[in-house]
Amino acid sequence: MTPRSNACPSTEDAIDDLEWSARSEYWRTYEPKRAGQKQKYRYRQPLVLCGHGVKINIDHNTLLIRDGFTHYPQTSETIRLFPGDANLPDRIIMLDGSGGISFDALDWMSDQRIALVKLDWRGEISSMGGGAHYSSNPKLVELQRKAKKSKKHTEIARWLIGEKIIASTKTLQEIIPRSVNRENAIARLEKRSSEIRNGRKLLSVSQLLGIEGDCAAAYFRAWHGVPLNWSGITRKPIPHNWLEIVPRNMLWQRQAQNARHPINAMLNYGYGILKSQLRSEVVAAGLDPSIGFVHGNYSNRIPLILDLMEPLRPVVDGDILRFALSHVFTPGDFTINRTGGCRINPQMAKQIVKQCAISAGVSLVVKEVLSKVWR
Repeated sequence: MTPRSNACPSTEDAIDDLEWSARSEYWRTYEPKRAGQKQKYRYRQPLVLCGHGVKINIDHNTLLIRDGFTHYPQTSETIRLFPGDANLPDRIIMLDGSGGISFDALDWMSDQRIALVKLDWRGEISSMGGGAHYSSNPKLVELQRKAKKSKKHTEIARWLIGEKIIASTKTLQEIIPRSVNRENAIARLEKRSSEIRNGRKLLSVSQLLGIEGDCAAAYFRAWHGVPLNWSGITRKPIPHNWLEIVPRNMLWQRQAQNARHPINAMLNYGYGILKSQLRSEVVAAGLDPSIGFVHGNYSNRIPLILDLMEPLRPVVDGDILRFALSHVFTPGDFTINRTGGCRINPQMAKQIVKQCAISAGVSLVVKEVLSKVWR
């Protein structure tokens, strides 16, 4: 990173606070361009909260929500949800902040089938609650176990990985600018996809995972060098590798469990939302999330969730890349913590989560696997 100027620390800190506040306010009031009539909430879409001092309680049989504070000065935003409203969110997502919720509010959310999901700053699910409660269907769970010991195991794995490769190809074609790496990756993915679609060729799960790994390497290689747009970096420097998308092994720091690059920090939030929605859908369908078909369950309690994430990861990638490549970032959108982790401005993270339109895809993937288990 470029050395800081010789300005006194207090002056630099004050400038950083002002820039953080300005960018927080920008993202707080940011409205993406959408065709059609503007609605406060889209049907059964999530409501995203962030910041400190979030408060959720019941007032006159309505859910009264006060969003948190991320900067100063900032006006308090209050949202009131009425029972039975067709535009109620399906989830309330709390992004790395603080606050409180009453037991009455949790009961109200359960009655209205609204799940509560809390994500930490890494995009990992730290807790879930509220929503309607379901239990696994014993008959369906038994069919899951039988499927894992039969040819259905390979059939389901083939479908999941095949769909992931198709979705990855689409993301490259629609989002990544044309380059030699992109064209090579698309050709590679299409070739491997045809191998999986060829039902006459028997492939084991380990062979399918080998194909998936080969495709993933080509897929992420096509991202290398795609530039990101920045302003204000002459006054406050950023790491040089933030100017473009870097190789996958540079995006994440294993030892500290930290994203080291803005793209991966954004992807973590998208994957966290995907995981939370799949968990809700899988349990609601009566499936057992501990019985997977591709991922093992050694040190992993929810392999089925990770299985079902695979064909939807490229969809999340596309949403995040589309967002990232259409904006001009400033240093006030991100910060680096003491362990080298890249953290996102919470108001910007709120907008990122809203970009992940995966509800329909989640339902389709769960239904498809459910039908394969039942057959």
